[in-house]
Amino acid sequence: MALGAHKFTKESGAALIFFIGYVGLFLWMLYAYLTHRIKWRSRYSLLFFHITIRLGSQACGVAFGILGFDNTGVFLAYLILGVEGYFTLVLCAYRFLISWHHHNLPSKESWLEPRDTNSKKLQLFVMLFFPAAFIVYWKNFMFWIHMSLAFANAAIVTGGSYLSGADFSQPDSADTKHRMYVSKIARTAGQSVFLTCNFILLFSLVHTMRKDKRELKTKGESRIHPTLIVLLVTWFPLMVRGIFGVLQSAVWSLSYYNPDNYTATGFTDRFTAIEYCLGVVPEWLAAALLLVTYGTSKGDPRKGQTSPAKEKKEAHGSELA
Repeated sequence: MALGAHKFTKESGAALIFFIGYVGLFLWMLYAYLTHRIKWRSRYSLLFFHITIRLGSQACGVAFGILGFDNTGVFLAYLILGVEGYFTLVLCAYRFLISWHHHNLPSKESWLEPRDTNSKKLQLFVMLFFPAAFIVYWKNFMFWIHMSLAFANAAIVTGGSYLSGADFSQPDSADTKHRMYVSKIARTAGQSVFLTCNFILLFSLVHTMRKDKRELKTKGESRIHPTLIVLLVTWFPLMVRGIFGVLQSAVWSLSYYNPDNYTATGFTDRFTAIEYCLGVVPEWLAAALLLVTYGTSKGDPRKGQTSPAKEKKEAHGSELA
């Protein structure tokens, strides 16, 4: 299939498949918003933002597969949007777990993100005087997760930008070697932080599931909440993506910046297969699995609403009093 002087390549075909996949997720969420099945101010908003970013990334992937290096701006946009997409997806997983805490824990509070420091006046103060955030939110675990991911994201983008200025026609020059060394450290450090946050997410999930199981035993039940199971399954593609991110930064043969991974028209078939199997597929699966929690959380109490069992217990206590 020819488009002027350009061709529709295997790379653009792979990008188009997942562009369509993200369009499907995007349209379902848009339908759910318009029919008020989900609220704009909810955990789904960040996921909707992530899917929008990934749509842009895949569109750039399709364009780069067709145009090749005739438009390097499209290629840079593809790389940057890919990093931002993974950044928002990791945050999405945390937000979905926090939302489960708010709806299902007896306290209606999340130990990951206590709500006592979330007043609008306090948030405005922190926005105006950002260094104060480290004092105000030092007990808020999610604040440190946010900061860690933000700094890691900045390190990855900065490392990639620094390496993009290297002259690969002279790979043995001192400047090129220095840029490769600094970029490798920055990008590997950033991706390692992402991976560490994924492990922390696993520990948070397991801890929540164990507490939920103990709570159920006191009620004579044994079934773990299906949303927690879905979130645990979601962790696996996130971990695959995280490990691949570290390897892609540390191993030169997997790097975007390795000239051997390109032909005159774009990515080699080998690099395309690796990129999509270990990068794009896990991200799409994770996003789709997070949407599955819409069905598993339908029967959850509202935020701050006491569970029926607790209401009955409190009513009985007041009668005795």
